[in-house]
Amino acid sequence: MKENNATIDALIEGGVIGAVLGAFLSKDKEEGTMIGALLGAAISATLRANSAAHQTKIPVYVEEEGKLYAISANGKKKFIKNISKPTEIYPTEFTLK
Repeated sequence: MKENNATIDALIEGGVIGAVLGAFLSKDKEEGTMIGALLGAAISATLRANSAAHQTKIPVYVEEEGKLYAISANGKKKFIKNISKPTEIYPTEFTLK
């Protein structure tokens, strides 16, 4: 339960900071405040989730230039295997019906 409270606190902090920044940068203050709040909350929650994930001691898997690596909690990177990029070409725009 303590971890949930920390995450909620982070969302509030990130949302408040993001809202102020969004309002400052946007011509439409209401829209800028809302977008800034969402971005700030998402960034703050992501940072906290990343920190919590490192504490689990479970490796994180990343792809770099067609190679799959496991990165352990202590930062050691281990090569797993070569992977190929998808060959499908997806449209850049979609029409919702």
